[in-house]
Amino acid sequence: MPNKRDSFLASAGWADAAHSPVAGDLSIRQYTRLSKGSASSILMECGPAIDTSLSDFLKMTEWLRAQGLSAPEIFAADTAAGLILLEDFGNAQLTTLIAQDPTCQMPRYDTLLDTLITIRNAPPPSLATPSARVFCEATKLVDIWYPAANTSGLDAFRAGLETILEKVLRAPATVSLRDFHADNIIWLPERTNARKPGLLDYQDAFLTHPAYDLMSLLTDARTDVAPSLRREMIAVYAYRTGDSVEALTEAFSAFGAQRNLRILGIFARAARRDGKTQHLKALPRVYGYLSECCSHPSLAPFAGDLTTALPAPDARMIESLAL
Repeated sequence: MPNKRDSFLASAGWADAAHSPVAGDLSIRQYTRLSKGSASSILMECGPAIDTSLSDFLKMTEWLRAQGLSAPEIFAADTAAGLILLEDFGNAQLTTLIAQDPTCQMPRYDTLLDTLITIRNAPPPSLATPSARVFCEATKLVDIWYPAANTSGLDAFRAGLETILEKVLRAPATVSLRDFHADNIIWLPERTNARKPGLLDYQDAFLTHPAYDLMSLLTDARTDVAPSLRREMIAVYAYRTGDSVEALTEAFSAFGAQRNLRILGIFARAARRDGKTQHLKALPRVYGYLSECCSHPSLAPFAGDLTTALPAPDARMIESLAL
């Protein structure tokens, strides 16, 4: 008797397709490439009792495509069963392209700025709008999972960070895809301008300051972004939007401190709780981004609390997390 997955594929016309797994990341979703002659598609599946984000994925896909951006076309969906069949963007993941040819990073990122500005200028859908307190609370994963983290010192840092985020969040909010970085972008060279980036993994989108996704791109846990390139991209973005470079840099630094502190906790948890150790090698990069963001004058007065409370990851720490 066919199961829900088989019935879903049969009704969508993909019953006889060849299957090959697609590597995922830290999510609980699973991806499979289906091939049938010269055609292909991607099956995304998850247990709907555990992951309720498929309806959010569909909502954001529709919104992004309405803005003329390259979110995958949805061929079929059964959210109750946790199944979506979507357009296959191929294998040209931006992370891989940059690793193969570092000189492509700057022009690709320049194009991505146009994608971000298109998102920023579009009328937003109804989404959550996290407060400064919510952003800071989200960093508490690091207290639980990061070795030798000192909660009292981290609380002191968070108190200072919250005051800066409260100031930053007075600016008009726009859509943030939340995980806007090279691993979630498939390059589509046959498309034009802001449509060249194929967008993935945006079901957790929210509304916040437009600096958030710019920061997510330029402090990428999985891809080195040189400080000089980061400064150049911030300046170009500010020029194209009319933002003050100083205000944009302050927002970028505050969100960069929040996000990279949280990522340290996420990667440590993935290793210690789930046995997923592939991102441990990125801990020094993430800590470096965190330290750079905390050197901004607005964060510097309480950055010492963080340095004292959170030791830099060294080879011994990384080895202990991998056990």
